[in-house]
Amino acid sequence: MKVQNSKSIKIALVGNPNVGKSVIFHCLTGVYAEVSNYPGTTIEVTKAVLENFELSDKTVEIIDTPGVYGISSFNDEETATRDYVLEADYIINVVSATTLKRDLFLTKQLSELGKPTLLVINQYDEAKLNKVEIDIKKLEENLGLKVITSVAIKTHTLKLLKEKILDQLNEIENNFLVSQPNLDLEDEIKEFREKVLSRAEALMIAEGDEVIAERNDIKLDESSKQLRERIYKRRRLEVNKIYAQIITKADFSKRAILGRLLLHPLIGSIVGLAVLYFFLYQFLGIFVAGTIVDFLENQIFAKYYEPVVRMIVELFFNINGSSLEPLIFTDINTAVGTFLAGDYGVLTLTITYLYGLLAPLVFGFYFGLAILEDCGYLPRLAVLTDGVLTRLGMNGRAIIPLILGGGCVTMAVVTTRLLTSKKEKIITMALLGLSIPCSAQLGVIQGLLSNIGGVLPWVIWASVLFLVFALAGTIMNKLIPGDSGNFVSDIPPMRIPVGKNILKKTISRSKVFLDEATPAFFIAAALVAFLQVAGVLDNLINFCEPLMSNVLLLPKEVTLSFILGMVRRDFGAFGLMDISMTAGQLITSCVVLTLFVPCIATVAVMIKESNWKAALAIWLSSWVLAFGFGAFLARILLFINFN
Repeated sequence: MKVQNSKSIKIALVGNPNVGKSVIFHCLTGVYAEVSNYPGTTIEVTKAVLENFELSDKTVEIIDTPGVYGISSFNDEETATRDYVLEADYIINVVSATTLKRDLFLTKQLSELGKPTLLVINQYDEAKLNKVEIDIKKLEENLGLKVITSVAIKTHTLKLLKEKILDQLNEIENNFLVSQPNLDLEDEIKEFREKVLSRAEALMIAEGDEVIAERNDIKLDESSKQLRERIYKRRRLEVNKIYAQIITKADFSKRAILGRLLLHPLIGSIVGLAVLYFFLYQFLGIFVAGTIVDFLENQIFAKYYEPVVRMIVELFFNINGSSLEPLIFTDINTAVGTFLAGDYGVLTLTITYLYGLLAPLVFGFYFGLAILEDCGYLPRLAVLTDGVLTRLGMNGRAIIPLILGGGCVTMAVVTTRLLTSKKEKIITMALLGLSIPCSAQLGVIQGLLSNIGGVLPWVIWASVLFLVFALAGTIMNKLIPGDSGNFVSDIPPMRIPVGKNILKKTISRSKVFLDEATPAFFIAAALVAFLQVAGVLDNLINFCEPLMSNVLLLPKEVTLSFILGMVRRDFGAFGLMDISMTAGQLITSCVVLTLFVPCIATVAVMIKESNWKAALAIWLSSWVLAFGFGAFLARILLFINFN
């Protein structure tokens, strides 16, 4: 097969979800890639040009398609993958050695398209760990494809993989790499083959793809459905036969047994509670928010950084760091100094909060999340929570954005596009905005609660959030029409996380979060500093005193936290750290701030992913829930004298 005479050669990287396809994509292309939505959908497709590699003076473009189980038009992911495959000159199919029997169904479909195809068996180390032996030579003979193996988390194997793939690309020009369909479908596709340009399109039509059929003015009837079922059945039987021939030995490791135990309702629930306790309370609350943040804030920034900044600013301006009296119209020199280095100065408070508090909290959260991801625990958690989430109008897949919301609610709202129904998306989006704290806010709150002492404050806070979560989800499930989609999930094997990959993932995610949060922090700090020197802040705090004192039973100074929280939730939580409160007041303020309005960035993304009416309803509901539950909790804690 000769490659088409065009300016570029297109390669489609295709595979089931969770087979390591994207890791291989980054290995081949480096860091420079273009991410865009497939037309008419919210499905993201990543494209890049292979660096320092050309074929016959043509550039080589590689496309990382969405993870699918087959190519057709049954959903947006399959539609996007199908179209890119049909346009491609070359296909790289990535499968997992641990789920080979499932993955080879897609491989068979791709091999029957008549395009140059390379099969990459990834996660090969997992097969060896489970004592699974794969006869690669026999697999090549059965499929008529070149097969190479890979361990995509190890640098040296990725380099070798890249060399092998590039060698195979070179063979395209010499007609060496052409897939040989070994499942005889000529009779089935003969009718369509005469009406379309390619065997690939004829096969898609034979399998009941209505979009491709319509493009070629072909009408499908009931017999088309029967034909598709016949083709699928034959393909599955063929895959089963191949699998039986290539797998010569298999055994279950201790990790496989552990993976099954984590799916047990009782054992899995106990482990889930233990993970929450050690991750949220012990690690993020005690160690990161307590030990590390305390050291950075008090031993580094308070002792060395802020005094130096104030000394430098004092050389040029006067500083009035404690007074809230109007300065901007009476003493410009002092006003500028206070704006830069006062109690709420953009060079003191903002920098200390950003790098002394926010950065370690965000890093700690993503570090823990990366470990849970890479060890294979999160998909098991999705299975365990499917029953509960279904009662709230969602399914187990929604656990992914809900967990990601603990890192950044804004980014988690974006991932709701992975959910299959409109009802699921709205409910998940609302629960993210109403009851899920982001990583920095979560860390600060855990630190504040741990200062009270004991697990009880943490339990009270978590119980109120769970109550709001369950109550809001139940009500929305009753009121919002429609059904939640069916839940289908891959369960990858349990793995020992690789330290280098954990660190790389943590740094990358933390950087994205901080890049997005830093401008908002400076804007919020500048606003508060301006309100301070203008005398507006003091008036605003006094104006809100009845609400704070009479409704929430809190000091009026907490008002500042709510002002900051409207810009950034995490910034609002920081405002509680220097306010003297009883244990009951501290718990109440932590609950109210967690339930308080989503930050500006989150609201903007909600409007983009849904509409302004849904975003406004969520925003207004958060006011009612935050102050309603806060007022109720404050009186209960006062009644039981929780001080």
